[in-house]
Amino acid sequence: MNPLVALYVKELKGIRLVGAVLTVATAAIVLVVLNDAADGGIHLSMALLILPYMCPPVLAGLLMHAISQEWAGNTQHQWLALPVPRSTLLLTKMAAVCTLAVAIYMLNTFALYMIYEQVLDTVQSGSMSPTPAGPMKIEAGELWVFTGALFGSLTLLLLGLGLAAASLKMMLNRFRGLLTVAVFLGGLWLTERLAPSVTGAIQSMESMPLDRSVLTAAFDGYLYLAVMGIAFSVAGLYVFDRYADA
Repeated sequence: MNPLVALYVKELKGIRLVGAVLTVATAAIVLVVLNDAADGGIHLSMALLILPYMCPPVLAGLLMHAISQEWAGNTQHQWLALPVPRSTLLLTKMAAVCTLAVAIYMLNTFALYMIYEQVLDTVQSGSMSPTPAGPMKIEAGELWVFTGALFGSLTLLLLGLGLAAASLKMMLNRFRGLLTVAVFLGGLWLTERLAPSVTGAIQSMESMPLDRSVLTAAFDGYLYLAVMGIAFSVAGLYVFDRYADA
């Protein structure tokens, strides 16, 4: 087996417990929503589909935990001695967490896609009170792009911050918790400071009507978040490559 593939599989096994819990919880939400939607009505349970989209902070915590576990389990010597670049060690952990993120996104967005036409028909038929801004005009298929851009950019941003925080923690013996908080707060502040309008782009998901113009306007903000996530990841990889010590 290719060493990189073997390392990736190892990291998947390392997060299998948390991954199983998150995946099963998402699948349960999907089943509940689809079961309730079978009668063609609108139900409060449909709001549960918001929850899986809020898991990026959990995924960032999972990434940091996966890295710190090498030291907690006293396996850092063997891990750092593997015949691959040190940056690759972190990237395989990040890839494993991203795989979990994709699984959650696919499950949840499938349910959203399945009920979208039903909700849209109900709104347009007048069985629900229309929103002040008018009916939704986004195509059901575009939900995949829209939700994927939002979920993916936020996930990448927080994973980048998590990777940077985990790398910096390796340089300290004390105050690691404070450092983690400082990295996240500082990173989010810097992200907002460099692009104040990005907050409005994220909030555009709640705007009505949801049409292609909203998608286009929001995409720039999501792309910016993804770029910032990559920048934080690169910074974390550099620090880890230079200063990580067994």
